[in-house]
Amino acid sequence: MAILKPLSWVQNYSRNKLKGDFFAGLTVGVLLIPQSMAYALIAGLPVIYGLYASIVPQVIYAFFGSSNRLSVGPTAMDSLLIGSSLVLLASIGSKEYIELAIILSMLVGIIQALLGFMKMGFITQLLSKPIISGFTSAAAILIGLNQLGPLLGIQMDKGNLTVLSKSVFHNIIQTDLLTALIGLVSIVSLFAFKKWIPKMPGNLIIVLSSIVLVDYFELHISNLKIIGEISKGLPSFNIPNLNLEKISSLLPLASTLAVISFIESFSVSKKIGTQSRDYTLNANTELVALGSANFMGSFFMSFPVTGGFGRSAVNHTAGAQTPFSGFISASLIAATLLFFTDIFELLPYTVLAAIILVALKGLIDFKYPYKLWKTNSTDFFLFVLTFFITLFFGMISGIFSGMVLYVLLLTNKLFFPQVHHQTFAKTEEVLPNTSNISISSIHQNLYVFKIDTPIFTFNTESIKKQIIQKIIISNFMRPTLLIDLSTVQHIDGRGLKGIKLLISELYGKNVRILWLKLHPKIRSIFTIKKLIKGPLEDNVFKNVTSAVEFLKKENDKLGI
Repeated sequence: MAILKPLSWVQNYSRNKLKGDFFAGLTVGVLLIPQSMAYALIAGLPVIYGLYASIVPQVIYAFFGSSNRLSVGPTAMDSLLIGSSLVLLASIGSKEYIELAIILSMLVGIIQALLGFMKMGFITQLLSKPIISGFTSAAAILIGLNQLGPLLGIQMDKGNLTVLSKSVFHNIIQTDLLTALIGLVSIVSLFAFKKWIPKMPGNLIIVLSSIVLVDYFELHISNLKIIGEISKGLPSFNIPNLNLEKISSLLPLASTLAVISFIESFSVSKKIGTQSRDYTLNANTELVALGSANFMGSFFMSFPVTGGFGRSAVNHTAGAQTPFSGFISASLIAATLLFFTDIFELLPYTVLAAIILVALKGLIDFKYPYKLWKTNSTDFFLFVLTFFITLFFGMISGIFSGMVLYVLLLTNKLFFPQVHHQTFAKTEEVLPNTSNISISSIHQNLYVFKIDTPIFTFNTESIKKQIIQKIIISNFMRPTLLIDLSTVQHIDGRGLKGIKLLISELYGKNVRILWLKLHPKIRSIFTIKKLIKGPLEDNVFKNVTSAVEFLKKENDKLGI
C-alpha cells in the first residue's frame, strides 16, 4: 500500500458528503476557537498562536491523512508537555520562547515524516494501554492543577505535582473572588450544556456570554484578567530561525513529542474509525500526514499539533464524511482572525481555564485501573509506575519509563516464554470455551500446549524443556501432544532446529504429535522441511474439537 495518496477522498465525492462535511466543519470550527486559545495558554504562548495552529495544519492533514474524521489542532496533553519543557529554555511568552515553539513544530514534523517513510508505524505497539492510561491520567491531573492559577486568579509555579501542590497551598489565600466566581459558574454551565443540551456549542456560548458580561459591567477595570488585544490577520509566512544550538536543545523534546502526539492521534483515529464502514487507517500514512501538518505549520507560526479526541468525536457525530470538513474548520478560524479578533479581547482567562478543566474529564479513567488490579497485576504495575513517575518526575520521564519497562517485559517474555498447558483425565469432560482460556484438553492422554511467542534461537531451549518436563511427569504410556502455534508467525533457523530436536525427542518417548492452527507461513515451512509425518489432515487441525474427534475415530478403529 502506498504511504501517501493525496486527496484520495476526492474520488466519489458527492453533494451529500459536502453537506455533512460543511456542517461538521462549522461545528468543529466553533469548538476550536475557544479551545485552541485555551491550549495555547497551557503551552505558555499568546492565545493567537492557538488560532494559528488551527489553520494550516488542518489543511495539510486533509491533503494526506487516511482518517476521514480526525480533527487536527492543539491538544491539552501536548500543550502541557510543550509548556513544561520550553520554560526551562526561555521565558514564557518571550520572543525566544515563541520562536522555540515554532522550531519545535518543524522538528516534530520532520521526525514524524521520516518515521512514516521508514514504515515505523509499528511504534504504536510500544505504548500499551496501561502505559497510555497511566500517562494521560497523570497528565490530566497536572493540566488541571496548572489551570487553578487562571481559574482563581493566583500565581502558580510550573512543575511536577509537588511544585504545583506547594504553589496552590501558598497562594490560595490570594484568590480573587470575582475571578473564581466567573470560573466556577463557567464550569457548572459547561457541564450543564454537556448533560442537557450537548448539541449546542456550549464552549462558544459561555465565551461570548462572559465577554458580554465583562463589557456590560466593565469588570476588566477590576483585577479580572482578560485576553487583551489580539492582532488581526492571517499568520504570515516565515522561515523558522534555525541554528545548531536550538536544534540540539529541542531534539529530545521533539523526539518525545513526535512519538507521543502520533500515538495520541492514531489512537483517536482508530477509535473513531472503528465506528465507520470506510475504515482505512494506515499508521505510516498517518505519520507522514501528521508530520507534514506540523512541518508546514511551522512556516505559518504554528506550534506542534495532533489529532484531538473531543474534536474528532464532535466531527464524527456532526456528520463529517471526508477530511474536507477540516478545510471548513480552518476557513472559519481564518475568518475569525481576519474580522472578529476584537470580539475576544474582553475574554477572561478564568473562562478558558474552565473550558480546559471540563475537557479533562474524559482523560481520567477510574474504572480501567480497578479492572487491571482485579485481573492483571503486570499491567496494573505498568499503569501505576507510569502514573506516579509522570506526576512526580515529569511527562517525559513518565512515558519513557513506561516504554522501557514494557520493552523489558516483552524481552523477558521472548527469552523465557511460558508454554501454557493443561490436561483432563476423563474422556467425558465437557469441551471448554477455548477462546476464554489459554490452554485446555478434553481427551484422555491428550495434552494441549500453546506457544504464543515467535520461536528464536534464544528461546527454543526454554520451550523444549517445559514441554519435555511435562511429558516426563505424565503417568500415561503414550500421551498425545497437540501443539497450538496459532499466534506464531516466525521461526528462525536455529528455532527450526530446536523444533526438529523437540519432535525427535518426543518421538523417542513414544509421544504422538498433532498441530493446531498453523499460520500459513509456518505451515509452508513445516511442509518444505518435512516436519509433519503423513497427510496434513491427519496432523493439523482447526480447533481442539476436530482433533478430539479425529482421535476418537482412531481409537474406535483400534478398539480402544
